[in-house]
Amino acid sequence: MIFQCILTDGDIPHIVRSLRLMECWRGDRVYWSSSSYSVLSGIHAVIENHKLKLSCSIHKLYSQALTGRLDNSRLCTMSDAVLVIRALFGSAGEGLDIPLDRITVKYAEIGLSIKMSHSADNYIRQIISIESVGNRKELFVDYLYEKNRQKVTAKTRNVRKCLKIYDKTFEAAEKDRIVEPDILRVETQYKRMKMPLEEFISSSNLQRILEVYYRDWTSITWQRRVIGTKGVKSSQLDKAKELIELGKDEYLAKYRQEWKQGMLSDKAWRTYREFAMNWESLKSLFLFAPGPLETEFNDRFHRVYVAGSCDLLSF
Repeated sequence: MIFQCILTDGDIPHIVRSLRLMECWRGDRVYWSSSSYSVLSGIHAVIENHKLKLSCSIHKLYSQALTGRLDNSRLCTMSDAVLVIRALFGSAGEGLDIPLDRITVKYAEIGLSIKMSHSADNYIRQIISIESVGNRKELFVDYLYEKNRQKVTAKTRNVRKCLKIYDKTFEAAEKDRIVEPDILRVETQYKRMKMPLEEFISSSNLQRILEVYYRDWTSITWQRRVIGTKGVKSSQLDKAKELIELGKDEYLAKYRQEWKQGMLSDKAWRTYREFAMNWESLKSLFLFAPGPLETEFNDRFHRVYVAGSCDLLSF
């Protein structure tokens, strides 16, 4: 998460000591920033112009308090996360002693780590998109990672919500950390936020976040075996498979472009266009067989989510 707040002159010395910030200079102005100690503490902070910007994984801080290790592969409930936030900014112990009503949330991510029966890349490879409430969000291979180790929805500058699914075991190994084998991490990131912290951690807001998270991640479009019922032509079956893979908009855009370039006749373009436009009524002509990996993911995601009375997501 990323937090931000305005500090008083009296706040700064205590926070600098607590977080072991270094004194730095920009021209003739002083500011304070995290040192290499932040790698161990899991908290990165900067104080400049009386403004504190603090970044951390609440989930990892929770794990560190229990095991001494910064790790987000183990379980951390919403209740646990709220306790960590209150301890971080509270006045007891090593807390920063900043009232919650002065703090704003700028970025948050929530997620589940799920133990699967196969390597996580097998599941990631078969996921195409998220289609929640009629809104299709394609999941792209993240080329900063090895192929099919991570997929994300569009994360351009103006996007406020990004969905990410990745191989947690592989990611940890790349950072010389060890977690259990076959861990699949499913996250939702909220960006460009400006929400008061007290509002963010309210029961009503956390419940809304949980509901949206569950709705999104139970609306995955998987690669499926498409079977035509009796009377369906092979050309129709091919169109159905491609339409499912690309989505209606991209499917139409592809063949519209080919038609404009003279690669398709008017008649062929009409055939593709009418097939896409009538897809909702044509669906009944096809059977869509979920594979074993899709079935396993849906079952384990649901069980892990429900097991904690809808209180399993972590920041």
